Amino acid sequence: MIKMKTRKIKLYSLLLVCVWCIQSCTDGFEEMNKDPKNPTQTSLPAMFNGIVQTLQLGYNEMAAIHFGRYYYQSQQLGNAMPTYPLTGGADNIWSNYYMALKDMRLLETRLTDGTMTSMKTDNAKACLDILLAYKTLRMVDYVGDMPFFDAGKGSEGSEFFKVKYDKQQDIYKYCIDLLKAAGANLKNESGQYSYGTGDTFFKGDINLWKKFANSLVLRYALQAANADATTYTPIIGEIMSNPSQYPLFTSIDVAAIWPGGNLFDSHPWSFRESNNSCMGTAMWKMMSENDNTDGSGIFDPRCYVFFEPNVNGEWKAYPQSPTDNTPVQDRGPYLTSTYNEKEGEGGRGRGANEQEWAKKGVGCRFSPVNFYLATNDDYIPEIIMTAAEVYFLQAEIYNRGIGVTKNADKAKNAYIEGIKSSLTFWYDKIVTPCNMWVMHKPSLTLDKIDKYLAKTAYSSTEATALSQIYAQIWIDSFRQPWVGFNLYRRTLATPRDTSGPYNPANYNFYKVPYSESESLYNQDNYKAATGGNNVTDKKLFWHK
Repeated sequence: MIKMKTRKIKLYSLLLVCVWCIQSCTDGFEEMNKDPKNPTQTSLPAMFNGIVQTLQLGYNEMAAIHFGRYYYQSQQLGNAMPTYPLTGGADNIWSNYYMALKDMRLLETRLTDGTMTSMKTDNAKACLDILLAYKTLRMVDYVGDMPFFDAGKGSEGSEFFKVKYDKQQDIYKYCIDLLKAAGANLKNESGQYSYGTGDTFFKGDINLWKKFANSLVLRYALQAANADATTYTPIIGEIMSNPSQYPLFTSIDVAAIWPGGNLFDSHPWSFRESNNSCMGTAMWKMMSENDNTDGSGIFDPRCYVFFEPNVNGEWKAYPQSPTDNTPVQDRGPYLTSTYNEKEGEGGRGRGANEQEWAKKGVGCRFSPVNFYLATNDDYIPEIIMTAAEVYFLQAEIYNRGIGVTKNADKAKNAYIEGIKSSLTFWYDKIVTPCNMWVMHKPSLTLDKIDKYLAKTAYSSTEATALSQIYAQIWIDSFRQPWVGFNLYRRTLATPRDTSGPYNPANYNFYKVPYSESESLYNQDNYKAATGGNNVTDKKLFWHK
């Protein structure tokens, strides 16, 4: 990857990314039409690894959708604003998904066409199905109705060049059933074909693949249960009632894209390219018992992982609803003096010295996102799902009695395990292994965990306890803004600061618009699905 030294070059690169995204969308139909029966020289492990790489978040996906819209709507961040055009984010996710879908259809054909008679392909097919279902559910949560069942099949005939939009409810049910079946089909037995080094996701650990599939079922079935209890409540009950058959993430299990084994070049766009992102008052109120700028009121150990003091060494939160008199936040560019072109001697996010942590600029008036979390490319992963989230989902299920009998004790135990898992994950998986984390590197002790558990003790009041569960998912998913955003849209019960000039009308973003290429290259189906109105304020079927 070419290293960029100036912000001018970064902006030029952004334009190139946008052009590439648009070109990919318009060229996708041609790419989908290549003959899968004459598959190039690409091996199955290489094909699978290529699909895994598409799990990495895109530049414009993070900058335009996550930072510009999701963080603002969920209030997980302060000073979040639509800095980048949303069309770039829409094109980014559309191109990524449909190019990957074409590859997944091709790999599925090669696994099931009968040519691999000497090997069992149950596990390989199940892992592919899990990725297909996950990527599709993520995409549905972005846009709603979309081409799916007939998409990615252009090589099978011209009738698949331009395909209709399928209902989001139908896609949801199909994908959740696919995940459930995939988890059941995974087997620890000899004779199963393995992707080997091509599985850079779980490195061939079938138990983790199975846990991931079942955990995703729990996440998405619970997300849809309010809208369709008849379909999804029994699924939740089955998963919860049969732990040996449906194992879930536990301890600090995690699904993530880790640097090192993967092409990892878009991470910086999460925060670094929006370097004025900072702690908001909503998050601050959940992490500190007062507004003391010396940080003496902080009781959540994750605060030191997510954020850092301002240029004056003060802990100050940016108001979720700023006024005209709110000072401007200007942290200044990251890494202005530590870019290094030589391989192995640094580069973007790698050559940062300890002085960079303190180089905030005189305009950094509020607590910015922690320098290391925002900039490090070698240790900080892109998180997809954590065991903590799964514990909290179970706590909600027992609290509300969804598919199971209400049980306050089981809800409380799952809540406590979730907190332990979250705190331990952020420190043991993120902070401690990060050798570049030099300045003010925080540490976690059992005493700190116990103090936090006492401070956030599970309420004996059911409704209050439920709000505590939602708050913990919201905090834990700080680096997964789509999880926080979806939780807000599903419950309307996540932490919020409605003080100051708070205006509910500002929080009417529900979905990402369709790629502009659809109105040009799939016009009839696009118009049938949208009526020609590519809006962002239309609720998905599971939104509250």
